[in-house]
This record gives sequence, C-alpha cells and structure tokens, in this order.
Amino acid sequence: RIHHHNLLLLLLVVVYSLILRREHLNLDLLHLLVAFLQDPPPPPRANLISNKEEKVVPTPDPSPPAAPPPPPDNENTNPSCKYDAFISFRGTDVRQTFLSHLFAHMNEERHVLTFKDDVNLKRGDKISPTLIDAIERSSSYVVIFSPNYADSDWCLDELVKILECSRKYERKVVPVFYGGVTPSHVRNRKGSYGDAFTEYEKKLPSKEMEAKLKTWTAALKQAANISGFDSLVTKPERHLVEEITRTILGAIRQTYSPIMEGLVGIDQDIQDVEKLLSFDDENDNRVIGFWGMPGIGKTTLAKAMFHKIDAEKFEGVHFIENFAAQLKKTQVIDLQNELFYKLLGDDEQAHVMPTNLKLDRVGRVRSFVVVDDVTMDSLRSLKELLHGKLCNLFRAGSRIILTSTDRQVLKNVGCQVVHQVKGLDDDKALQLLSSYAFRKDRPPSEFMERCKKIVSYASGHPLALTVLGAALLGRSTGYWDCALDKLKKIPNKEIENLLMISYDGLSEEEQSVFLDIACFFNHEDYNFVTRVLDEDLVSNLVDKSLLRINRAKGEIEMHGMLKDLGKKIVRKERMLEKRSRLWKAKDLQTLLSKNMGTEATEGILLNMSKTQEVVRANTSTFERMMNLRLLSIQVAKKRSVISAHALPLSIKSKKVVVREELKSLSGELRLLEWDLFPAASLPSEFSPRYLHVLRLKHSNIRQLWESDNVDLGNLKELNLFSSKYIRRLPDLSTAKKLEVIDLTSCTSLDEIHDSIIYNPKLQTLILNSCGRLNPNFLDHAKGDQSQAFPSLKEVNLDNTMIKQVPYLIKSAPLLSKLSCSSCPEISEFPEILPSMEALIELDLSYCKGISSIPDTIRILSSLEKLDISGTGIVEVPSSVLDLRRLSMLRYAKCEKLLRAPTSYKKLVRLKTLDDSGCDMLINKNPELPDTLEYVSDEDEDQVD
Repeated sequence: RIHHHNLLLLLLVVVYSLILRREHLNLDLLHLLVAFLQDPPPPPRANLISNKEEKVVPTPDPSPPAAPPPPPDNENTNPSCKYDAFISFRGTDVRQTFLSHLFAHMNEERHVLTFKDDVNLKRGDKISPTLIDAIERSSSYVVIFSPNYADSDWCLDELVKILECSRKYERKVVPVFYGGVTPSHVRNRKGSYGDAFTEYEKKLPSKEMEAKLKTWTAALKQAANISGFDSLVTKPERHLVEEITRTILGAIRQTYSPIMEGLVGIDQDIQDVEKLLSFDDENDNRVIGFWGMPGIGKTTLAKAMFHKIDAEKFEGVHFIENFAAQLKKTQVIDLQNELFYKLLGDDEQAHVMPTNLKLDRVGRVRSFVVVDDVTMDSLRSLKELLHGKLCNLFRAGSRIILTSTDRQVLKNVGCQVVHQVKGLDDDKALQLLSSYAFRKDRPPSEFMERCKKIVSYASGHPLALTVLGAALLGRSTGYWDCALDKLKKIPNKEIENLLMISYDGLSEEEQSVFLDIACFFNHEDYNFVTRVLDEDLVSNLVDKSLLRINRAKGEIEMHGMLKDLGKKIVRKERMLEKRSRLWKAKDLQTLLSKNMGTEATEGILLNMSKTQEVVRANTSTFERMMNLRLLSIQVAKKRSVISAHALPLSIKSKKVVVREELKSLSGELRLLEWDLFPAASLPSEFSPRYLHVLRLKHSNIRQLWESDNVDLGNLKELNLFSSKYIRRLPDLSTAKKLEVIDLTSCTSLDEIHDSIIYNPKLQTLILNSCGRLNPNFLDHAKGDQSQAFPSLKEVNLDNTMIKQVPYLIKSAPLLSKLSCSSCPEISEFPEILPSMEALIELDLSYCKGISSIPDTIRILSSLEKLDISGTGIVEVPSSVLDLRRLSMLRYAKCEKLLRAPTSYKKLVRLKTLDDSGCDMLINKNPELPDTLEYVSDEDEDQVD
C-alpha cells in the first residue's frame, strides 16, 4: 500500500514538472496516472489462496479490444473483477478437508484466481470491508452449505452480499450442499439450520436481529432454489470438485469482463458463429476459420467465442495467441507441449509422456482450441502442432477456430466454413469511436461532424477507431481539426505498422499489383481491372484481405487506409523522376513538360479534370519511359462522363498536347488509355505485344496500325468509343484473348475485318450508332460458320442500318443479351432460332417496322427482359405468357397496339410492366401478379 502511494506521488511530481516546463505530456504517462487514481491498492497477499503468480487467459491481438466501459453513472455499474471466484464456507466444517481439495484444484490445476477469508482475519460483529470488496470484485461465487454454516452470522452476511451482487451484476452463484445438508434443510431451516436460527431468536426482541433474521431467511430460500451440487448425489468427492470447477470456468468465460464488456457491433457475428460451430452436435468435429483484414476484429471475435463457451461441454480448452509471431521466438514442440498440458488438465506428466500416449489421451478429450493468426508461412507448423490431424486429433464434438488474414490458408488447412469478419457500419463505428474518445456511446454535439469524418476515414475498421479515439480522448475541437488534417496526409503510425506486416508478407508480384490498385484502380470495374492486371494476383490479394469485390457494383475496393499505405510507399521514392507510379496532376505536368520521364516510371494516371491547363508533353518523355506498364490519360473525373456521345467544350479543352509526332511508346505497356488521343495512328515503332487494354475514346485515330501483321496476343479489350475518323477495323486474328470490342459512335466506320467472327474469347461486341457500317457486314464470312462467335454473350446494334439481325449473331450458342433498338431498316421481328433459348435480354424498341410478334417467341424460355416499346405491333400475343422467367415487359408507346393479355398472373416473376402511351389499347387493366414492383402511370390506381 505504501509502495502504491509512493509511486502515485512520484507520477504527480513528474506530470507537474512537465507542465511547469510547458512540455508535451506522454499519453502513456497520463494513462498510467489515471490507472493509479482509479485502481485502489490490492488487498494483502494473505487473502489469495494461491501464492503463484496470477495466470491470465491469453488475450491476443492485433485485433482491437472493445470499447472500455464508461465511468460509473448508476449504482448497477459492474465493478472490474479482480478475482475469478469467491468461496463462502464454514471453516470448522470444511477448511482442512473438502475446501482444501477444492482450492487446490481450482487454483493450482485450473488457475481460477480464488479469494477466501483467511483463518487469521480478525472477526467482528460485521462483515469486514475487505470481504465486501472481495465479493464485489469476484466474477462468480461458490457457497458451501455445510452442517454448521448457519451458525456463523458472518457466513449469512456473506450470503446476503453474494446474492445482492449476483442479482445486480448478473453473476453466477454455485450452491454446494455438503455433509448431509440438503436443499430442503437450507430452504426450510431444518436440522442444524433450524437449531442455529433458534439460537438467533433468543436474542429477540432486538430490532436489528429481527431484520437480520428476515434477510437471512430470504437469502437461504433464494440460494436453495438455485441449481447446484449435492455431495450425496455427485460422488466421489474428486468428481464433485471437478464439476464445481468446470461450472465456475464456464461462468468465468461467459462474463470475462476484459473481453466481453463493451464490445461494439459484435453480437451478430457471435450469433452467426455459434450457428456455424453448432455446439449441440457432439458427433462431429468442426474447424471454422475467421478471415479478414488486419485489425478488423478476428481475434476479438475469437476471444469472445473462447470466453463464451460452455465449459461443461469441453474437457479441454486452449487459446494460442499470435501463432505466427510465436514461431519466431519458440519451437513448435514447445507450443505442442503447452497445448497437451492444457488439454490434459495441466497434468505435470504431460511433458514427459511418450508421444503416442499423449495422442491417445488427447484423443479422448473433447476440446475447444483457438489458433490465432495463422499465415501461409506458419501453415506447415500448424499441421505439425496438430500432428497433421487437425480436428480429428481430438474426441468427437471438438471445435477449432483459426484466424487468418489469408483465406487461402484457411482453405488449405481444411476449414469447413470460412467466416468473413467485416467492418462496422457507420452507427456502430460512431459508437466505438465515442466510447474511446468520450467514454460514452454518443459524442457531444460539437464533436459530431468531426467524429463522422473519422468514421468515414476508418471505413468501419475497429482498430483504427479505437486507436484514434484513445489518442483524441480529452482533446479540444482545435486539436481534433489538426488531427483530421494530419490524417489526410500522414497515416497513424500504429495502424500503418500493423497493415505493413501484410504488405511485407506479399510476393514481389503481389506487391506490384497492390501498389497499382492503391494508386490507380481503387473503386474501378472488376472486369476492367482484371483485364489490365493479373487476375490470379488480384484474387490472391482478395484472399489476403487486402482487397474486396463489391458484387453489387462490380467493383474492386481497397480500404482507404490500405490505399493510403500504398501511396505512402510510392511517395518514399522522393525524386519525381525516380517514382514508380505518378497520379497527381501537378507532378505529371512537371514530368511531361520538362522531359523528366525515366525507366523508373511504371505507371501514370493523369486526370485532366484536376488541372485547368493544357498539358504539353515532349515526345521524348514517353520514349524514355521504357518500363511504363500503365498509361492512363483521362479528361473527365469519372470514366462514365467520357462515355457521353458528345463531350462538353469544357472537357474537350483539357487535353495533352504532344509537341511533335509521337514516335514510340513503351513496349511494356499493359494499359494504354488516352482520351482525345491526338495522333491519327499509334506510333509506328510501338509494339503492342504486352498490351491488355487499348482505350482511345474521342480520339483522332484514323487507323490503329499501318500493318495488319501485329502481335496482339495479350489484348483483351479494344475500345474506340466515339473515334469519328476511323473507317476500318483491322485484322485481329492474332488477338486470341480479345473479350470486348466497343466501337460506339465510330460514325465513319464502314468495314470490320471478319477475323472477329472466329475469335475464341470475344464476349462483347458493341456497334451502337455506327451509322455507316455495311448492313451485311457478316454475310460473306469465310470459314466454318458453325464455329462462329463461340463465346459471344452481348451484342449491341442500336442505331445502325441493319435490315435484320445477322444469322451468325443469332446462332451464337452463348448469346444472352441482344439489343437492336432504333434500327429504322428492320422490318420484321427477328427469326427466332432454337439456339437462342439462352437469350436473357432482348431489346427491339423503336424498330417501327416490326408489326407483329411470332408465336415462336415461346422458344426464348430463358428470357427475363423484353422491350418492344415504340414498335408497330397490333397485338401482344398470349404466347408471351409462356415466358415464365420474364421479370420486365415493356410495350410503351405502341401507337397501333389494340390487344394485350387480360391477365399476367402466370408471369410469377414479373416486376415491371410498362404499357404507357398505348392509346388504342382496349384492355388497359390486366390482372397483375403479386410480384409487380413497377407499373406504368395508367395502371397505378389499379395496383394501389
């Protein structure tokens, strides 16, 4: 106690001296001071049953702990627990017998830190403050009702206090009826319990004793009604001791305050994982993986599950923290010995047992084991740890949880299920940040907007929220503003160090792709990114939790902090001409105009929307960048803007002007994307051998290459959107990997080389608004037409002069989307071939020459969307009702339409029906299915 006070005094002196000298206070020093002020000195060591050092259940992490509990604001605030268990007993009955065995098993064998009222404690009329404090700060209680328990008013007062704390803090009470005492004796004050109360009643009419008798009687009844253990039923005594200890361990895990209290946003994860673990299935062993980016909460979730398990279901439990890190300091055999030691009940002989005997004994133990932070490098050691048997090493009903940032590791090790641990939503993130920064669930109003900015920066990352919240605790609004400005430029060091571990664990090729995405491709279309970069390497980064795929948007997403880390790594290359990747408009203006390009430059992303000037570049700059892999020059903030048919003048004025004729580009280019490309053709000395994506939107290109004999072996996408001067698409027979051709609004295009017909990979062909294209451009194809378009899925022929859909397109075996909107020369509904049964979307809107729909339309059994708006049809035939997968049907503005089905009830998947503007339609109120979500204005009243 004196030592504690001296340390506190020393801390106060240090803090005061620093304030006088106007020096900054170290945050750790302040936290230490607060801890000393909040935590009273410990009780004398004599009160601890065990003289061994306290052994704490492992609490690994880089995953964040949950928010610390807020300061007490009501009488039911749960005090921090110092002891695992408090045992109330009558010393003369059990101290030298049953109690000694129970203490030894709980403390020395199972490491349950237990408090007991030592024999030398001075007795008095009232329960001592030391005992009150010990009861308040114990997480569970054992009450041994022995024959003479009620003789002690001290014991009865302890019982009253125990039940009060149990009710107030929801703590476990385990009654033990020992030495012939039964629950009935206790509940009804029979036997020795009745005799004891007879003696107390002799002290009446003392008002104090009368009140106590009522309180004690109620306490005994309440305790006797709690499920516990009877020494006459649970035999032998050793088994009784083990059962009591197991019950207490279960209670400790369920209420372990440092782990379970204050967790934010984890409840749903716990429920999901409990279902996956299926604890009630005792015939099956299960291995579950927790997967997610560093600091996302995998370890926190694993700890929560570890401390929540029912100890009665498992004979052995063990948590191996930071497995990969431990392997750098110790041998697998040491971790294995510790595992066996824990699972075999801390049997001292476990270390010297022959391996076969240990395996045999462990195989009879139903176990719950957590191995935290398994990496690809530690995978072999994990298998060695578990003798290659994983969960089969243990008895049926065992469970193993593995955590990893690498999904592939969890798959390789044989996890039946991989549970992805995701970030917090904004509301939970705000709550977690506030709990650290303000010690309450919601921030003060003047900090709300600042907190929302940090929540946006952290993007649901718990570790970032806890670290930043703790750093901002007690700070002024001005300090918060400075911190927010700093975060935009310099990531938090603690968070950065954690993320850097994952980056350092990547291969050289994976690191390169990571930096490419961080600098250039975050939130870009997944298909586009995987055409440019190696898809397998992108997939690896997804598995390692460094990327995610947003399926709804079809985009690649990298967490903002990972993106910032990647850009910081690149910025460490101080000299502009030495940087591998450049994306800032100002830097690129300097680089291009001053001829500073070097072989160190691998990637350039110049977004002209971020500059007000025309960028003038020297041709020699591009020639010097011999290792340039990625070149992207965009004139609009978003790629979708540049897809407009006519560009605003404000955008057209922003471009890169090359002072001389462009003679060469890097032969290493994988991406060449240049909006408003100034030249009439690509440089004659440019070899596109490694080119994966070529995008020249709104360009001046007239011909791609002077020769048709060009190696395009890696080309996957060709996009010449609105390149109005190109007249001919050259021979693409060497482009065996070509997947997409987009020639939208190439208004001068009149010839397409028929090499595209037999391209093995071509999936998308877009010829929208190619008004001069020969209507019969596919009719004279040479070769085996049965092999035409083997992979084609999507075709767009909108606004062209075709008279009918080319046969080779209709017969494409995988065709799923066909659009021929606004084709004035189409005079009849396309012939429907049996090969078209895979078609999912068909758009013939505003083809005014179409006057009828053939009954053969029922062949299109997979059709989900049909648009025949603006056509000349007179009737929507009943055969349309055979399209049972139809979810959208539009026949709006069909001015000649007279008849349509009176009921669409058969179309059970129909969500959209549009018959607006059909003024001559007789039946305007058809019966509609319950699935309908949208209907045209004319039918709204009926749907309502």
